[in-house]
Order: sequence, then structure tokens, then C-alpha cells
Amino acid sequence: MKPIKTHTFNGRKYKIDLLGPVDGLTDTFNLDDRHLAILADLKTKQGLITVIHESLHACNWRATEDVVDRVSTEIGGFLWRLGYRKKR
Repeated sequence: MKPIKTHTFNGRKYKIDLLGPVDGLTDTFNLDDRHLAILADLKTKQGLITVIHESLHACNWRATEDVVDRVSTEIGGFLWRLGYRKKR
């Protein structure tokens, strides 16, 4: 499978960086060079939640951290229960 290098969230294009087993970060402040970094292990439930978490920040950067954290945990848990996993 070809790695994802960019993705558009809410009309804004982000460069995607998959960096390693720690956490994630979404840069919403630089209008010319946006980055979404995923540092979590994508094969784990926490990795899935981190991807959703950072994607929510990119879609709605005005949402509070508490809201983004709650929603990403709920959606990630639901998708994990449905069997969604990274293949490789």
C-alpha cells in the first residue's frame, strides 16, 4: 500500500507525517505549511484513537481538547470493537 503523504480536512490540505510510537500533533497555525504528525503505533487501539484525535483537530481546530479527546476515544473504541485495524 502506498503511504499517505497529504490529506485535506475541512478544505485545508495537510502534510502527513507518520513518525513513531509516541502520540500525535496537528499544526493548525501555519496557513502555508500545515502538518499532521502521527507518532502512535497505528496497529494499536491507542494509535487508531490518536489518528482520529488529530484528524478532529484538523477538521475543527476551535474544538476544546476535552471535546476532541472524548469524541476520538468514543469513535476509536467503537471502530476498534467493529474490527478496524491497520493491516501492516
